[in-house]
Amino acid sequence: MNNFPLANSLSVSVRVYRALLVAYPKKFRENYGAQMVQVFRDSLRYEYHRNGVSGVIDLWLHTCADLLVTALIERITERSQYMFSPRIALWGGVASVCGGLFWVLTGIAPDGSLTLMLALGLGLGGLVGLRSRQAGQSGGLGWAGFALGIIGTGLALAALGWGFVSGDSSNMERDPARAAPAVLILTLALVILGIGLVLLGVTSLRAKNPHIWRGLPLGLGLLSTISGMTIWLVYYVPLSQGRIPWDPWNFGLYVLYPAVLVLFGLGWMGLGIMLTAEADAKVVPPPPASA
Repeated sequence: MNNFPLANSLSVSVRVYRALLVAYPKKFRENYGAQMVQVFRDSLRYEYHRNGVSGVIDLWLHTCADLLVTALIERITERSQYMFSPRIALWGGVASVCGGLFWVLTGIAPDGSLTLMLALGLGLGGLVGLRSRQAGQSGGLGWAGFALGIIGTGLALAALGWGFVSGDSSNMERDPARAAPAVLILTLALVILGIGLVLLGVTSLRAKNPHIWRGLPLGLGLLSTISGMTIWLVYYVPLSQGRIPWDPWNFGLYVLYPAVLVLFGLGWMGLGIMLTAEADAKVVPPPPASA
């Protein structure tokens, strides 16, 4: 008789836990629900016999925290499996090719501010296309890379817009130091974009459907970071010191900076070609993250 209250309490806890599993996707519950309930039941008995009520409370706290995080991950993973759309990947590839062309023009044009804004804007389409292509394969790493890519691009566009609205870009020769903050933000934005592309590149490398260019996003991320550091060296350093970057003749401005941007543009064009070529390819989802 003394074991009846214990058995009843354990039974109630197990039923509550089984009800909480509804937070997971249906398919995940069908595959792992019974096993998870059994593990929880065994852990519950162990904690009660070892630490009493305090052990049960501690187990519930850890279980709820774990359930909240893993259920959210599984829901995101399940939803991302259905995010892939051949049309999104196709148009994202087209945007990436056009954006790459504008990156090349930015590198060779005397004043590439407008072409840089167009390149960044079209690059957003490329990011969406790449994220769509990776749907169901990337989990949290892909989402983090995508988010950083969007943040970096948005920050870069904001820095360029700030330069236009404030007039700092057009007045660079008269007051170089005023243009330095916007250039610094642009530098940081390209580095953030680069980190996002690196994460997306790692996701592509981990994908189950290999492609000869699957490491291209990783290379793009490195080039974006190099572009940001080049802008910092060629533009920000002299501007912050009150000097005009192109007076006197500057090797970094007339050789290094164009070369890096041209390579970056060619990389975006390559990514666009990859996305358009693989637009109809089948996406193979990975096993659940919590399995």
